[in-house]
Amino acid sequence: MRIILYTGKGGVGKTSVSAATGLRSAELGYRTLVLSTDAAHSLSDSFDREIGKAPVVVAKNLHAQEIDVNHELIVNWGKIQDFLVKFLKRQGFEDFMAHEFSIFPGMEELFSLLVLERYDSSDSYDVAVIDCAPTGSTIRMLSFPDIIRWYMEKVFHIERKIVKAVRPVAERIAHIPLPTDDVYLSIEDLYLKVHDIKEILTESESSTIRLVCNPQKMVIKESQRVYTYLNLFGFSVDAVIMNRILPEEITDSYFGQWKKAEKKHLQEATESFQPIPIFPCNLFNREIVGLKLLSTMAKDIFGDEDPTKVFFREKPMAIAKQNGDYVLSLKLPFAEKKDLDIWVKGDELILTIGNFKRNIFLPRSLSSLKVRGARFQDEHLMVTFGKEGASGSEP
Repeated sequence: MRIILYTGKGGVGKTSVSAATGLRSAELGYRTLVLSTDAAHSLSDSFDREIGKAPVVVAKNLHAQEIDVNHELIVNWGKIQDFLVKFLKRQGFEDFMAHEFSIFPGMEELFSLLVLERYDSSDSYDVAVIDCAPTGSTIRMLSFPDIIRWYMEKVFHIERKIVKAVRPVAERIAHIPLPTDDVYLSIEDLYLKVHDIKEILTESESSTIRLVCNPQKMVIKESQRVYTYLNLFGFSVDAVIMNRILPEEITDSYFGQWKKAEKKHLQEATESFQPIPIFPCNLFNREIVGLKLLSTMAKDIFGDEDPTKVFFREKPMAIAKQNGDYVLSLKLPFAEKKDLDIWVKGDELILTIGNFKRNIFLPRSLSSLKVRGARFQDEHLMVTFGKEGASGSEP
């Protein structure tokens, strides 16, 4: 199944672009699902019809669905949340606060995304277009698989054995609840689901992310940062949609400065994102609501192109042998040396850029070697591993 995820700063028109892409895909004969994982659903407004938590027919070959976040939370997090709430209440948290702190940022969107695994294995659709939450939530959602993987591989198995051994004594002495086997089984089941969806979403032959921007400085800068983080976590970006460009027929002097600034920002975006293609879309003279206007919008964006095509392919991370050493190459466009920290701990390469951190589990061939150095080259972080050199080198 071809999977296309749209994300961008809040208010840039992600939902309209997602709906338009889905409609154009359906018009070309693909069995298409447009899926909203944003808690603030607006697909119903875009298609101008009621859309619920189950797929509904919107047009020929086209279904749409707004995920029931609360239902997915109960299914995937219910037993774990019950334990966390019980634990927090024992620590003095009020009931309401205990429930709030038992749900981590990005979790609602991630669990909504887990339904993709069911659709991917069922062969019900040829194409799934995902209307994601604004960029901050999307990054947290897409980074969560690495977090739970680290917990499972580093803590879970050891902790489960310890807790099983000490539970009868510890609960009597400490008067705090400890996780039961049901809780651990729920965590393990969640880990497997998250692992599967991460595998699906990082398969660049079938799954890509597209950034939706407006021709404004702050929006483009945020999109550049998001592009860096997406590469950091191994996701492929194949296109940028530049939405709401003032059309040439607007000649009113009132918009003169806006058009001048837009031209400058569009040039900068083209230079900074290349060779990723940018698809421009003009600002319409009305709100994009309903199938007719969405179809017009899709043609404005893609022209005669098939919107399900993968427009750009490049692996964000690769390992190659050079002069007897191994070089791990990670694409980090727009990252600056001053914002980057890198070190190795055991079998993990740990990277931080700003507020985001990734633990990359090294293959056996690299984890037994030392880091000999790191450098930036053509927007790629190049980390060299060899038999000699001091561990913990920084770029």
